[in-house]
Amino acid sequence: MIKKTKLTIPMGVIILSVWLACFYPGNSSAASLPGALIRIPGNGKAIIVEKKSQMLYVYSEKKGIDSPIFQAPCSTGKNPGFKTRVGDKRTPEGVYFLKDEFEDRYLTPVYGKKAFPSDYPNFLDLRLGKQGSGIWIHGTDKILKPMDSNGCIVLENKNIIALSNYIHLDATPLIIVEQIDYASKNTLMRTRKKIDRFLEKWTKALAAQSYHTYLSFYDPSYLPNISWWEAWLINRDKAGAQPPEGVEILLENTGIYAQGGVIVVLCDMSLARNDGNKIYLGKRQFFIRQETTAPLIIGDFFQAKDKAFNSGEPPLLAASRMLFQDQSTHKLVVETVQQWMAAWSSKNMDKYARFYTNDFVCNGMGKTAWVKRKKRLARKYDYILVTGKNFKAFPTKDGYTVSFIQHYKSSGFATTGIKQLKLVRQAGEWKIFRENWKGK
Repeated sequence: MIKKTKLTIPMGVIILSVWLACFYPGNSSAASLPGALIRIPGNGKAIIVEKKSQMLYVYSEKKGIDSPIFQAPCSTGKNPGFKTRVGDKRTPEGVYFLKDEFEDRYLTPVYGKKAFPSDYPNFLDLRLGKQGSGIWIHGTDKILKPMDSNGCIVLENKNIIALSNYIHLDATPLIIVEQIDYASKNTLMRTRKKIDRFLEKWTKALAAQSYHTYLSFYDPSYLPNISWWEAWLINRDKAGAQPPEGVEILLENTGIYAQGGVIVVLCDMSLARNDGNKIYLGKRQFFIRQETTAPLIIGDFFQAKDKAFNSGEPPLLAASRMLFQDQSTHKLVVETVQQWMAAWSSKNMDKYARFYTNDFVCNGMGKTAWVKRKKRLARKYDYILVTGKNFKAFPTKDGYTVSFIQHYKSSGFATTGIKQLKLVRQAGEWKIFRENWKGK
């Protein structure tokens, strides 16, 4: 018969076990991730500066945000608290983005080997009446001391150089906090999904719904500029009447960051047709107030427009005009490319040459050298046959780009690949300005 023995666990062990369970739960709900990092896009990075510890951290979602991939001591403003005015020697707190990069040859020694200006004051700072500017991350030629700057974030020179490898201008967030708040993975995922759903609904309202539905996504305290809506509606309806019907607003490479009770979003915004052709507009920034029922936008704008849209006209309008032009133009451009292939296949090289602009350049050759080479090949081969399929044409700022699968076959050579032609309008005709080829 086996005698049962009562197991007695010392009280100290019980207390230690409870303490460890509280601080190291060992499950996915543990509050061990920086709460500001709701999403870091793709291969992007995020910088967090903790003023209390005088430390700078770099995180990457690809590597997992449970631990930084780089960290270094830093120095912030001599005075504690939020920055509110010029000369208060305080470092602001919030979500910012780095706008430029300066090398040491452009800097006085006090800025060290590198410097990165931020976009302080951001939208929220201006709304709260905060003043000041010139908040940078930079190096120093002095010994680094805690809380010794006039408001900038200062690193030792070796660390500012190392940090520069993780910075992508107009994309890498600089998140400055007094103390890092931590959250569980589950909490961050819930917030991420909530914001994703909200932005998806916003894009659908902009692409296909009414003015009133679009405005319902905005906080009553913030009225966005909608002077462009009527013109956008006309272009949008024109697009809906063309096959394939419909338009789409694309938000990609989306970063989502928390600033107190506000969510800061930065993403790449594009306008697309349903056939896959799209035009990149620029980087869009959103400030979204979290509500118990639904989020609301309290500010949105283009942080950086694509260079094609620097004229001052809203990028959405300019792009919609380019993307949704009369389909007869689209058809004419494709027909021009097909006629060019027919001239090439028939070895009518004089007609072939007339499809090119006088300033055409490809592979280092101008039009004269290019046509001379093609004529030499036409004489060399008994026959040439050039065909294409899957034509895609989309407008650019100054013309059209046509891409397609090209199959070339002659009596001595055959190949298939992707051909891309850039066409411009000259003397009432579409002519080839640039040509690119990528073999399969």
